[in-house]
Amino acid sequence: MGVLVLGMHRSGTSALAGALEAMGLEVGPHDDVMPADVANPEGYFELRSIVRANDDLLAHFGGRWDSPPDFAPDWVEDVVAIEFVDAGRAVLGELFGSERYLLKDPRISILLPLWRRITNDQGCAIVIVRDPLEVAASLTKRDGLSTLTGLALWAAYHRAMLRDLQGARAHVCNYADLIENPVEVLTDIAASLRAWGEVREDLNLTKAFTSIKPELRRNTIVDADLVAEASPVEINELMKLTLDLRGRHDVFDMGTVLEPGWWEGPLLEERRVLLQWALGAISELETHNANLLTENGILWKQSDAATREAAQLRERMERARRLVPGPLRRIAAKISR
Repeated sequence: MGVLVLGMHRSGTSALAGALEAMGLEVGPHDDVMPADVANPEGYFELRSIVRANDDLLAHFGGRWDSPPDFAPDWVEDVVAIEFVDAGRAVLGELFGSERYLLKDPRISILLPLWRRITNDQGCAIVIVRDPLEVAASLTKRDGLSTLTGLALWAAYHRAMLRDLQGARAHVCNYADLIENPVEVLTDIAASLRAWGEVREDLNLTKAFTSIKPELRRNTIVDADLVAEASPVEINELMKLTLDLRGRHDVFDMGTVLEPGWWEGPLLEERRVLLQWALGAISELETHNANLLTENGILWKQSDAATREAAQLRERMERARRLVPGPLRRIAAKISR
């Protein structure tokens, strides 16, 4: 079974995952769970091993979490992708002691076809969506990304996620609703999970309700009407479509397919090009550094050899001096001066 927590980075996936853990879903081995930090004081509820595996796969396809790959139509049949699925199935059995677990990493949202294969499509997904400008503001604060870049990333994650959820069991919720009305939202989510057999029928939700902390919502949009006018129309339409999908879906169907704005693709492609350039530059620097370390090692060996040879010469000179009578040694010293 299992529950996939989906959503864009900085969208409240951690708050949602924390509430799901409070409902009794297993997060995984304690020593593998990513620790809390300033960006997420309550914790991430992510497994470092899963994040590393997702990062490695994204890198194989020429991307990162903040520079999603431009996947070919048949990318899921790539040899590395197939190996990823096989390895993922084996790892899940090692990580979780029961079938009632949650798996949370925003990267799964753009790698969903493979994760649906890993779980044999037996689980479900809980999707959380947050206002794109709030997400962009959070990414600017944490990662220094421009607002437009943040919006393009938000759209890329949501377009991929909505497309690849087709036919799955999914429940969609809104971050603002979760923060403002946690009892109502979590009660609805719990009802879906009960219907799908993911949580106990006698589940007490009190702990889940109290896990939501509104004070951690640090990036909010004050004038929503003004922002809507300033935000690209493609982003507003995608946000509206996603909000219209809130609730339980026994068989998910996004319905209307919205085309991306003309600016989204070129902006993300520029990031991918810059990423590859940066990785190439880093590789060259690492190679240069390795060469310098090798040369430095050689020089140290040569220096050590020269030091030892000088010490041997001094010792031989001292022995020679001891063989010369005192008066002759003084005369030789005067002559040498």
